[in-house]
Amino acid sequence: MRRAETSQSPLRPRDLEEAGARLSEQADRLRSQLALAEEAASALRADCDLDAADAGAKAMTLRELRTRTEMDTALLERTVAALDRLRAGSFGICAECGRPQGRERALALPHAELCVQCAEEREAGPGG
Repeated sequence: MRRAETSQSPLRPRDLEEAGARLSEQADRLRSQLALAEEAASALRADCDLDAADAGAKAMTLRELRTRTEMDTALLERTVAALDRLRAGSFGICAECGRPQGRERALALPHAELCVQCAEEREAGPGG
């Protein structure tokens, strides 16, 4: 890791307020979606299977719910982490190299923790 010393966020106060509002809304929406998914999964598990087709359809629906839940949970974790960075004053700063992510990236993907260069390097993997 080549982390540089973390500096202040390059974003304006209004940008930070907008990002905070968007992140809070996203976190609330994801929590609601996760609660609804859990209710749906519970209802599916409680429902009786009339035949093999019902059992197969139920299993497929439960797998799809589980997949969506895992994706929503991961996004919620990234969103909460971004809110923590916002409160700590490091929002918009790359968690890898410590450079500013850039205003456009920070506002377009407020849950992103890496700048474009570090994200590309991470995706390329070892040996680039």
